[in-house]
Formats: sequence, C-alpha cells, structure tokens
Amino acid sequence: MRRLGVVLVLLALLLDGFGPVPPASAQEAVVTRVLTLTRGADRPLPTTLWYRGHLTGRHPIILFSHGLGGLPRQFAPLAAGWAEAGYVVAAPAYPHTNGLVRVDRRDIAHQHLDAAYVIEAVRALNGTAGDPLAGHLDVNRVGAVGFSAGGTTTLGLFGPGHPAYLRAGVAISGRRPAVFGGPPAPLLFLHGDRDRVVPLRAGREAFRLASFPAKQFVTLRGARHGEFLRPGDPRYARTSARILTFLQANVPVAGL
Repeated sequence: MRRLGVVLVLLALLLDGFGPVPPASAQEAVVTRVLTLTRGADRPLPTTLWYRGHLTGRHPIILFSHGLGGLPRQFAPLAAGWAEAGYVVAAPAYPHTNGLVRVDRRDIAHQHLDAAYVIEAVRALNGTAGDPLAGHLDVNRVGAVGFSAGGTTTLGLFGPGHPAYLRAGVAISGRRPAVFGGPPAPLLFLHGDRDRVVPLRAGREAFRLASFPAKQFVTLRGARHGEFLRPGDPRYARTSARILTFLQANVPVAGL
C-alpha cells in the first residue's frame, strides 16, 4: 500500500504537468550535496544544497520549500540557476509532505519551524571548520522561496519575531500563513489565474493580509498550478527571471 501511495503521488505530479526534472549535478558549474538534518525524532529534514563549485567571497542563502508530494530535486533547474548567480540554495524534504511519504497536509502548519531550523543549520556551516562553505556564507542575507504548500511555509517564516537577516520572500501559488509580523521584508507573490489546486483568490487573500508595505502580486495569465516552473513550459524563462531579479534586488550577492 505504501508503494501504491508513492506511485499515486508521482502520477498526480505528472498529470499536473510537473514531473521530475534532471538533477542540478548535471550542470558542471554547480555542486550539490545533501545535509542529514533532523528536528526531533519524527522530523527528518534531508536538505539538498546547491552552490558554485569554486567559491570566493561570501554568498547569501536561499531556502526553498517544495509543495505537497514534492521533492527538492524537482526544482533543480531553478535552484541551480540561483546557485550560478551566486547563492547557496538549501531545499529540505519536509517530513510529512514530501513525495516519498504518505502526505499529511495538516503538517503544513509546522513546516515554517522546520524551515527556520534548516536556515540556522546552514548558517552554522559558515563557522564549521573543513566544510566547503566555511567562511563563504553571507549569514546576514537570507531569502526564502516556496511553491504551493511551500509558498505557505515561506510566508510562515515572516511571522512576529522573525530574524532581521531574513531579507525577502517569494510565495508561488501559496496560501496565507497563520500570521504575519516582525521586521518588514519585501514579498513577491506569483499565482496562475487558472490554478484549480490553490485558487487565485487564496493567493490574493494572502497578499492582502501581508502587513509589509514592500509587496507585489503577479498574476500569471493562463497558468495553472506550477507548470510554469518547469523548463519546458514557455513561461518558465520569464518566471524564473522574475524571481531571480527579485532576489538580486532584495538579497543581493555582494562583491561578486
């Protein structure tokens, strides 16, 4: 039954036009590795990293969050593009919503705590002797991007008391979190107007409730739920460029 559940999740992703894509390691300029992280016995958080193979200077961190039934490797082209632009990208597989487990959508409410934990673990690598990232992380510049349930998780990071180093967030096809608050940070919302999984009105409601003044909402005309994040889609180049431009403006890579 577990195997059948995994097959059904993957089939649903394929039918939605968002199937697996080649890993970032196929791109010579980008290194990938997996951190074995856990936040408690029942919350394993294997986290895929993407970064330049030859690091100089200090690089901001981008935390990426997948959606229900998703996996970090499905977003490898996006992550590799950000890494090539000078970011260190960290993408956890959330314990109860990734594509290899029985998905429990109720756990979305807890994932922003997982995301915050992963960010701190990656920031700590800057001072870890012998790690390839030691001395090369700009720990005071962190951005967050997420798709679908991961978009909700991303917005959940921007609650009361969030750290000032969290500079900007991008919510793609997401819903509102429990609450917004803390230091103002620019937020970008992207949402397809033909999305039947997370309706456009849900994204607009999240945008309306965001209390930060520097926010923008982009409606993707004719788009459904995430196919525009796949390189084969004609909207991919423009969408990925828009996200990268936003990150470069608000979480800049300095001195590179």
